[in-house]
This record gives sequence, C-alpha cells and structure tokens, in this order.
Amino acid sequence: MTLQQVLSAARDRLISAGIRPDEASLDVDLYARTILEWDRATLLAEQRAAAPPQLEPQFSAWIDRRIRHEPSAYIVGVREFWGLDFTVSPAVLIPRPETEFIVEESLALLRPVAGPRLADIGTGSGNIAVSLAHARRDARVVATDVSADALAVALANAARHGVANRVECVATSYLGGIEGDFDLIAANPPYVRDRDREALGRTVRHEPEVALFGGDSGLRNIEGVLDTAIAKLRPNGWLVMEFGFGQEDEVHELVTARPALRFDRFRSDLQGLARTAIVQLMPRN
Repeated sequence: MTLQQVLSAARDRLISAGIRPDEASLDVDLYARTILEWDRATLLAEQRAAAPPQLEPQFSAWIDRRIRHEPSAYIVGVREFWGLDFTVSPAVLIPRPETEFIVEESLALLRPVAGPRLADIGTGSGNIAVSLAHARRDARVVATDVSADALAVALANAARHGVANRVECVATSYLGGIEGDFDLIAANPPYVRDRDREALGRTVRHEPEVALFGGDSGLRNIEGVLDTAIAKLRPNGWLVMEFGFGQEDEVHELVTARPALRFDRFRSDLQGLARTAIVQLMPRN
C-alpha cells in the first residue's frame, strides 16, 4: 500500500469512531510525521510511495488509542506551547493556545521589573512557568501543584528547556507554605462546573479531573487564587489568571468584592471572548 492509502484508511477509521474529519486528518499527519521523524513537506512528497516499514506497528497502535478518544497530545507525549515543545502525560492538563495569553500579558507587565520573582499556581506541565522563565532569563519562578505526578512532568520540562535552576517546583495548594512575596502570580485554575462534567467532550474527559473542575459554580479555585494574590503579591504586583467561557461577570464581581485588589482589564481570545483577567494588588496603607 502507498503511504497515502495507509493514511487515508486510518483517517476513515477515526472518522467512523466519531472524530471530526478535520481533526482526523491532523491526527494521522501528526502520528506519521512523529514516528517517521519527517516534516510536513517530506510527508507530502512521499504520499505516492510505498508506506515505510518503520511506520508500523506504532502507527496502528496510536490510531487504536485515538479511536478510544485519547487526546493526541498524550499519545505522542508532546504539545507545543509558546513556541516550545512540552512533555505531557495523563497527569497534566494539555496546554491550550488561549493560555498563551497569560504568558504574553505577564511578560508585558514585567517589562519594567528587574529580576522578577514569579509564581505559577497549579503549574501542571509547567508550560506557563517554564515559558516565563525561558523568556525572562533574570526571573525566578515558584511553580506549585497538588499533584506530585504533575510536578514530575513540570520538572522534566524545566530541565528540557534549560531553566531548572530558576524554576522551583513545590507540592502545595495555591502558595501554601511558600515564603516571601511575588511581583506577579500566574494561574490557570480549574474552572469547569462540576455539573458540566457530562457535557465535556470524550477527549477532554481523559484529562485529570483535579485540573478541570472548580466546584458547583466553577469559581471555587478562582476565589482561592484571588485570596492568595492578596496574601502573596507585593504592593502593585499583578495577578494574571485564566477563567472559563462566560465567567467574566462573576470574576469581575469576585475581584471588586476584595478592596485590596484592583480590576485592571480582561484579555479576550482570538474569538473575542474574555478569558484572561489582569488584576493588581493595591498598595497597603
């Protein structure tokens, strides 16, 4: 069989399993390129040639896993974020493109700050902490998570990108037990309402529940992050926090109900939806 025939048959299997056609095409392309260590141009040029023998049995095994709606990032073990490749596993949430706005906004806010001390609450794969440390070579970052398995992934990613000496991974809730204060806190807390569990796609339900669900309202961990910001930010320090679709009014109310905090603005994603809150700690009297 030609490579094109093999990929087409695999795509049809994924579509039959309920994978969207566009996703199925991306998946088979990703799997083949990863296994063969080819770029897109090579894969395209070799479509009419016989399928390389080194494609199997891994390619079919990966297709079987995807048929069960396992996320492709877990299957190949890597997801790109902020131009860097991050190791991912079922222990961590898969980095999303919209979370890059946390990094972008944080770097802009930190521009005038020399040698900043940063925190990343619920670091997961370490994508935010590592990206910030990679972009700001004078920064030191404390990355926390309640999951020891997630922290192991974050540590591996910090080492992978040469920032392990400036990213400290700590097993704790929020910033519990961490000494000192911070110029900026970044957070992507769980914000899915518990009752929305069944509405999530089958692929998303493979991700760790502790990183997804934020209680009955979806706001439990968001409130925890806001209270942590009050306790741990330096005066005039910043909190940059992601939240869920449609939660902007509740997030604004939670911020304004805390006089120590000043709501600065929301950052919208590429669809024009508010997804990131920028909040400042007021100077103490």
